[in-house]
Amino acid sequence: MKYTEIERETTVNANTCQKIFTRWKETGTCADAHREGAPKKIDDHTIRRIKKYICTDRETRRAPLQDITERVDANVCNKTMRKVIEKEIGMGYRIERKRCWLSKEQKAKRLSWAKKYKDWTVEDWKKVCFTDEMGMQTGSNGKRVYVWRYPEEEYDEDCTGATVIQGFEKVKVWGCMRFGKLSKLIFLPEHKGQGKLNAEEYCEVILNGEMYDFWQASKLELGDVYMMEDGAPYHKGKATKRRQELEKEGWKGWGPGTWPSNSPDLNPIENLWHILRGNIRKHKHQPKNRKELVAALQEEWEKLDMKHVESLIESMPRRLQAVIKAKGGATKY
Repeated sequence: MKYTEIERETTVNANTCQKIFTRWKETGTCADAHREGAPKKIDDHTIRRIKKYICTDRETRRAPLQDITERVDANVCNKTMRKVIEKEIGMGYRIERKRCWLSKEQKAKRLSWAKKYKDWTVEDWKKVCFTDEMGMQTGSNGKRVYVWRYPEEEYDEDCTGATVIQGFEKVKVWGCMRFGKLSKLIFLPEHKGQGKLNAEEYCEVILNGEMYDFWQASKLELGDVYMMEDGAPYHKGKATKRRQELEKEGWKGWGPGTWPSNSPDLNPIENLWHILRGNIRKHKHQPKNRKELVAALQEEWEKLDMKHVESLIESMPRRLQAVIKAKGGATKY
């Protein structure tokens, strides 16, 4: 066939057809010829220096492009520097993850606790009631911090930022969850100057109130259950004495002194709080005062999907394995 005929059959330009055929006849392939392209603006030695500088410490992980360029003495624009870091080194400029800072002692206790319960099955965890308090305020906003890192470094200490456990802001609530059931959402009393709850109030409002009722109902349904409480100051003192009294009625659980400190990743209700906050932030009209925020929290708590609750409980064996793998350090949970 003539090239013009091939063009009519294939809609490929006749000259292009001829070039393709000639290349095949001369080289035995139709692939494009190798092209050298423009020379690299940054050589391999400088690329290694860039990587070494970025990985130096926490500060260099957050260094602006201009600072990196000046430090390694590279005569390129910010766009080129970013392309080198992302394409040649493989790092991305990602939002800094927030995780609690852990001391060596805290890591050791977390690791010990995780190893102690690592053989518990999902069925065992279905009999644990997880409790926690959460504070939320109207119009809360956090500044995003970006950090240079590899994908697998998402939760490395140098690549994460610290979270601050807040006291009272506008509204503080208490809740409890177990497999298949949620407690009532309890709104904690207000204090002047954003003062925190004390042990006496905790006993009166929570421990002798909704927590006790939830524990009794769970016992009737499941038999022996474990009640989990973190190490908040108001969970001690009078609350400790009250638990000792409840042990005569069959109370079992982890509280201050037994539950590892700074371990929100081991308490799945923390993830439920995140879902709750997210659902409220989806509201077209955001709560503007305490009354509106209370109503929104109550509404969204009652609408929470029990499948989410159950999947969080089922994640406990994986959470413990993650803590063991991290040698007591922070995990993705």
